Amino acid sequence: MTIINKKELRKEILRKRQVMDAIEKEKADNKITDEFLKTDYYKKAENIFIYVSYDSEINTKGIINRALSDNKKIYVPRTDFKTKNMDAVEIIALAELMENSYGILEPSIEKTSINPNNLDLIIVPGVAFDRNGGRMGYGAGFYDRYFKKLSNKKIKKLVLAYDLQVVAEVPMEECDVPVDYIITEKEFIGCP
Repeated sequence: MTIINKKELRKEILRKRQVMDAIEKEKADNKITDEFLKTDYYKKAENIFIYVSYDSEINTKGIINRALSDNKKIYVPRTDFKTKNMDAVEIIALAELMENSYGILEPSIEKTSINPNNLDLIIVPGVAFDRNGGRMGYGAGFYDRYFKKLSNKKIKKLVLAYDLQVVAEVPMEECDVPVDYIITEKEFIGCP
């Protein structure tokens, strides 16, 4: 399958993700979660920035709850679609989150955010990825802009994805920031 541009690739991968069998999706989610929790990246991280899963994304709520019970500090995204800004806000429970206008769970505007350079690990969402660390998100650019704030090069950017989301090549632009690792239900990919 030759995908010419980002728009076509995004549409195709999202369609494939939407039609996944519910039982197979849950099995894949569990395998990816188990593999992630076994990594030293998780074990050694104290401050983890992780998205709250939405729609057909890999379920991250179990990871968030596990990390909180493991006494990790968990930060989740809060976005402002007017300014196109995103920050990481600490939570102590999923129950404190509220739905934004897109139906995505987010922390309240009153809570303060962390300096991005104090994070240890960022779990990055997206639609498609390649073995060179290429990442295609949902098109708003929140994460690429957030990554530009990072001066601490030790912070790892890790992706949890279904195998169907790993493609030969993601069309990358100059503003796109690559990721370091990808965990799928089939393999662990270290990106060069």
